[in-house]
Amino acid sequence: MAFDLMSTAIGFLVGTATGAAGGYFASKYTDRRREQEAAKKAKKQFLAIKKQMPQLLAEMSTDLAGEGNADIRELFVLPNRKVCLGGSEKPRFIYYEEDHNNLRGKLDILENAGYICDVTPKNTPIFRMAEEFVELLARWG
Repeated sequence: MAFDLMSTAIGFLVGTATGAAGGYFASKYTDRRREQEAAKKAKKQFLAIKKQMPQLLAEMSTDLAGEGNADIRELFVLPNRKVCLGGSEKPRFIYYEEDHNNLRGKLDILENAGYICDVTPKNTPIFRMAEEFVELLARWG
């Protein structure tokens, strides 16, 4: 009788541990698969947008890779190089509408994708890049 009770208890504990371990590993591999699918989707979306504006994304990628630029996340938009911009309290990139056909439209696409957001405080358009966008530019820009 005591042996049967002990055997049942051990069987219960082993079954519980096996079930818990199975659930843990199933969740772990499901999460990993979801992460891989999300990364694949992010890459596909980025590359599709890159096809639409290769020159702009190449310039952004080059700017971010420049000496001392790794932590700059904001950019100004100016119509042309003749426009003078007063000092800024923090470093920002400058992109000119004369250099990129329909720059504002391209920035709209980047904003709709969640890659940048408009943080304009006054008149001069300022956009902030999301970290995901910076990482995508570094990887596939």
